[in-house]
Amino acid sequence: MPDGVWGHDWPDLSLVHAPDRLLLLSEHTAIGGRDFLWAAHQLAALLPDAPVVPVCSCVGHFTLLFAATLLRGQHVLLCSERTSARLRALAQEHQAVCVSIAGDAECANLPENGLCVPDFLAASPVRAEDVAACPNPVIAPDRLVAVVFTSGSTGQPVGHRKYWGGLVTRSVTARVLLDPEQAPACVVGTVPPYHMYGFETLVLQVLHTRVALSFGPRSYPADWQQCLNRAFAPRILVTTPLQLRALVQSGLVLPAIRRVISASAPLAVEQAAAAERVLDTEVTEIYGSTETGSLAIRRTTSGPDWRWYGGVSLNRGANGVEVSAPGTLTYALADFIETKSNGTFLLLGRMSDLIKLGGKRTSLAALNAALTAIPGVEDGAFIPPEDAGTNVLARMQVVAVSSTRSGPSILHALKAQIDPVFLPRSIRLVPALPRNAVGKLTRQALHALADRRVEEEIGSFQLRADHPCLPGHFPGAPVVPGIVLLQVGLEQLGQADLCVDMVKFLHPVLPEQKVVFFARASGAVVRLTGRQGEQLVMRAVLKAKQEHVPHD
Repeated sequence: MPDGVWGHDWPDLSLVHAPDRLLLLSEHTAIGGRDFLWAAHQLAALLPDAPVVPVCSCVGHFTLLFAATLLRGQHVLLCSERTSARLRALAQEHQAVCVSIAGDAECANLPENGLCVPDFLAASPVRAEDVAACPNPVIAPDRLVAVVFTSGSTGQPVGHRKYWGGLVTRSVTARVLLDPEQAPACVVGTVPPYHMYGFETLVLQVLHTRVALSFGPRSYPADWQQCLNRAFAPRILVTTPLQLRALVQSGLVLPAIRRVISASAPLAVEQAAAAERVLDTEVTEIYGSTETGSLAIRRTTSGPDWRWYGGVSLNRGANGVEVSAPGTLTYALADFIETKSNGTFLLLGRMSDLIKLGGKRTSLAALNAALTAIPGVEDGAFIPPEDAGTNVLARMQVVAVSSTRSGPSILHALKAQIDPVFLPRSIRLVPALPRNAVGKLTRQALHALADRRVEEEIGSFQLRADHPCLPGHFPGAPVVPGIVLLQVGLEQLGQADLCVDMVKFLHPVLPEQKVVFFARASGAVVRLTGRQGEQLVMRAVLKAKQEHVPHD
């Protein structure tokens, strides 16, 4: 480890803070700290001497497996991509083993050569002396306990090493902000434990501080309702903006929730206000990243200012604002921030969110916020063009989820809010966006979605039967003139700097018949087609106009 990281007055570094308290609440039982330690020791005896890739979606199972891995003297590898192929590749790359717990929903993802172990949380120790004989070890602050991989939302996933002392200190600091009441809280999470957000706010809070955890299935609002009903007051709900919206709109009767914690994506003030009103609670947001862990907090409806956690320090470095905290390395923020004299700051947006088209700049987050704020839009995203510098057709693509609005109506609503240069030609409606378990859209998933539609629909056309061009084309058997089709297609394309290199009219079009136009760009070449159903009626190749340079 680099020098200067471990000079710190550490809090309690035991595996389980205050083991005589209640730790976990499941559908079947309440589990105290001593029983949890017994279960962790039983599981540790079954683990190999190798790092572990937890294949667990249940936060209770995950917490047990994490503790058992530490008792075995190893560390865990955490990633958000949950395919069997990715988990297997991660294990192979790091000489690790994939481990799942019997009955966990992710058992089906366990790769070949993985290990499925019994659920010791569901078992009862035979004798009280067996429980008492299970030690609660103190773990060294510089002990590597996890490598957490970024989600890949802005590129390839990158692993970041996490050490016990830094994680314990962050948990203790965050607890005062997340759970400030006199009585200890019970936390319920809708987020996965293998993402840094869930790892910190659920797993580590339960191990390092006084809070307890109510766990169970977490796929739907009804699952969250059951976990909240099991939890004791005061209750804290750890969630994301999309999941919070689903819960508010579910209409379910819920017990009192003292505080909602949201992260992983910006939360609109209007959405936070609606949640506070419907759930009779207060909504707070956490700011942080996989690299840094959680750093700051704010109550969304109280204003835009964020408040740093205790112990966080800032420095203006060559790469922008750098942050550090006890037990952690120094990292440059991936966001633009504006610091204030009272120690708070404003979050101005991610550096990777800046989009430039047509000589104008905007933020991808601002575009997405405008889209999802449209009534009836349940989800949506702008997809920036990767070839804006070479593609004369370069335009933003937009995908949206809506059961009540059409693509044209969403586009019409967008036109009133954003600069025309950032408008797509059309809105593509999809059943759902490929979000991961914490609601993020990775760059790979977005561009894979965009690539499924190489050819873009740009508009449609029908020529009225009484149009004046028809009597002469042709008398008694009117056919839409090819030049009319081409002109309309060019107008709908909206690219005045293109000229026609080749055009073919492949099938006659009659009056009142609908023709749909499509465009596909490849560098400086655009292929324009018109279709009547599945019938191709026109095909044209367009190229950029060459500038005319007069001779002397």
